[in-house]
Amino acid sequence: MILQADNISKTFKKSGSNSFHLNIDHLEIKEGSFTAILGPNGSGKSTFLKIILDLLFADSGNITLTGSNHKQKKARAKVSYLPENYSFPENFTIKEMLHAFADLKESTPEQINRKISELANAFNVNYLNKKMKNLSKGMRQTAGLMHTFLADDQFYILDEPFNGLDAVQKKAIMDYIFRIQKERNISILITTHILSDIDKTCDTLYLINDGRIINSATKGEIQNQFGSVEDYYLNYFETKDPITS
Repeated sequence: MILQADNISKTFKKSGSNSFHLNIDHLEIKEGSFTAILGPNGSGKSTFLKIILDLLFADSGNITLTGSNHKQKKARAKVSYLPENYSFPENFTIKEMLHAFADLKESTPEQINRKISELANAFNVNYLNKKMKNLSKGMRQTAGLMHTFLADDQFYILDEPFNGLDAVQKKAIMDYIFRIQKERNISILITTHILSDIDKTCDTLYLINDGRIINSATKGEIQNQFGSVEDYYLNYFETKDPITS
């Protein structure tokens, strides 16, 4: 198991009587799988990802990540994370940024250059020497994805990874992910609002609302019962009387 989370609880107190409670009873991800967490804005997706990575501290619960307690450094050593919102030094070129951050993984300059070339070819990037401040939204997102896949890690956590990408760029990146998943048996955990992408990618889906997992299903189960991920999603978040399984 690449990830197992049990009885995760986190409360954010707000002014007045309002507060947000995250309560994840159980979630697991097998090695080599492609898993999605789907839910409305503010449902707890990004909060849960940050707790997995020990960027936020849960009030209670247990998380095992790559075989160890998620608070141990070794648990996160082979994990890469693309947050929904991030920033890089604006006066760095893409290549400079990638070299700067790749040094954190203790790679040699030669290894970094080879990996940058591989990713640039796969992602159709011919603007490595362009400064971050001069990138379009799609170029910036592609640079963020290049940073995420720069290391040959075991588990990739991607929070809204396709923001700003056109159809051609998105396909190139998805093709790369599928290829390395087959070659290296990597695991992927993704959140996205682009439901059509999930039909093509994920093995297992979890629905989250108000801080709780309200349903989970495999892609095969969804196709058999609902026909598409979009219909599955809308059944739980649009209708008043959802189908139960």
